[in-house]
Amino acid sequence: MASGISTYPRESVSADRAKRESSVSMELLRLFCEIVDAGSIAGAARRLNASPSLATRKIATLEKALKVRLFERTTRSVKLTEPGRVAWNWAKATLQNYEDINDDLASLLARPAGVIRIAINHFAATVYLPPILVNFCREYPEIRLSITTTDSPVNLVQEGYDLAVHSGRVPDAGVVGVRVDEFQRVLCAAPAYLARRGVPKQIGDLDNHDCLVHSTNEPKNWFFRQGKKLIAHAITPYIETDTHLLLIEMARQGLGIARLSRNVVKDDLASGRLVEILPKFESVYSNGELPGLWILYPNRKVLYRTRVLIDYLAKVLERRQLS
Repeated sequence: MASGISTYPRESVSADRAKRESSVSMELLRLFCEIVDAGSIAGAARRLNASPSLATRKIATLEKALKVRLFERTTRSVKLTEPGRVAWNWAKATLQNYEDINDDLASLLARPAGVIRIAINHFAATVYLPPILVNFCREYPEIRLSITTTDSPVNLVQEGYDLAVHSGRVPDAGVVGVRVDEFQRVLCAAPAYLARRGVPKQIGDLDNHDCLVHSTNEPKNWFFRQGKKLIAHAITPYIETDTHLLLIEMARQGLGIARLSRNVVKDDLASGRLVEILPKFESVYSNGELPGLWILYPNRKVLYRTRVLIDYLAKVLERRQLS
């Protein structure tokens, strides 16, 4: 007599398990990890250029496949459940292993592919990189670039960037930095401003002028070098901004004196739209050094495709420096 316990053929159980496992895709795991990093479904959706409603449906699909509730949800944020935390650790390891095997295979085949997330400050994005990145993309068509331009410091690890191109100071100890160039800054202003306010003859004359200042780049003190002498001068900003592009335009419009890279304003200086001020004083940092152009990457394993881009940028920019 039958025991009353239903049994299923082994083949059916295996097929059912395979079906559930196949529904857990790398796409879903990436979304899951992005939600944890962003702290909300909406924030993760923005990072991935998806709608919050689509992201919500996909997370529901993942929860159904894993048969656990991953998040405790509120209207503004999400919090991992205990099973969700276990699943998150597994998802991170799975994604990393998947990334590693793809990277190892790409390296063996010398065929780099995938997305590289890059943070570039406005100076580098304006002056150096557009033609270089265009040529790189043509040479390596299977690599895709996700580029953010910002003059604010970025945390490569926490914000998920693979690489940064940064102009300015020596990078922090938490990243690896390759210095590929250095550049000079000049004090400059529009002829209309100088006609209205007069031309400074000495550093101290800046006290009587409107200074246009970069907020993350020595906003309160400007440093100069004259021969071996280092001069520090306190600045009272008239206008303060976190982007060099706005400083350039405000200087062109005659709003004050700005300190800008000679490479950025060389055409303005040549045309007379801007005039160099105090050319005998070299703009430097507090340690007397000139600003540098840096390639930065996290102090951890660097993916093959990212190494390819690092080597490419370093080679092109160093060649440009020597030419």
